Amino acid sequence: MNLDKKIVAEDLAALVGYTEYYLTHKFKEETGLSVTNYVKFAKVERAKVLLKSTPLSVREISEQLGFATRNYFSAVFQQVTGKTPMEFRET
Repeated sequence: MNLDKKIVAEDLAALVGYTEYYLTHKFKEETGLSVTNYVKFAKVERAKVLLKSTPLSVREISEQLGFATRNYFSAVFQQVTGKTPMEFRET
């Protein structure tokens, strides 16, 4: 629900009342992913939906998902999916 915001382990830990150390280790133990990688994956999954179901530009999607720049968004997207956002949209 908050994929438009910058999500960091420190803030999540404070929200649930754990130390950052405990949260990050427990999260990795339970999910197999770091908090950072999980957030990236979740943002890319949301981006995939937006790319296929809306006419929003890649820039607009990257802004909507809280990425610092369009280039960083594209790099993360390609790292996760193996395709650029535009390649994904066209398939």
